[in-house]
Amino acid sequence: MANKESLRQTIIDALAQDLSTASNAADTARATATSKETVAENKYDTFGLEASYLAHGQSIRVEELQHAIDHYTSLPFKAFGEDDEIELSATIALIPTDNNKNGNEKVFFIGPAAGGLKIHWNNTDIMVITTGTPLGRQLLGKQLDDVVTLIVNHNPIEYEIIAIY
Repeated sequence: MANKESLRQTIIDALAQDLSTASNAADTARATATSKETVAENKYDTFGLEASYLAHGQSIRVEELQHAIDHYTSLPFKAFGEDDEIELSATIALIPTDNNKNGNEKVFFIGPAAGGLKIHWNNTDIMVITTGTPLGRQLLGKQLDDVVTLIVNHNPIEYEIIAIY
């Protein structure tokens, strides 16, 4: 389980870095929106309004990242065996069933939030996906050696599940 704890920490560290960047962006956008220099000089001068929209969007992003960190902090990470079905907290390795097509192994982690986050852990590039994505939904309940279909550049490619941990 120590490996899973290190994976958890890698995800939380990546989210914390994104949170810091988003917080700084939100602070900058808020300062810009409330600055005396952004007061509209005429009805077509919308710089201040645009800055306030940006500040609001950045603030929402900060909240989302904080919620994601909270989710990962409290998420029970399961140690998966060969006979287990894929569920939340699984790390899955996939490889194309036809070796002539893009034979690269792809590794995903199914998490509760932060889908699309890319991390590097144990010399492996991993993409976080959620159960709300088509791939996440497709993987749930699958087992080792099952096959899923991914659409890559509008072409369906079948991938075999070669590891669950």
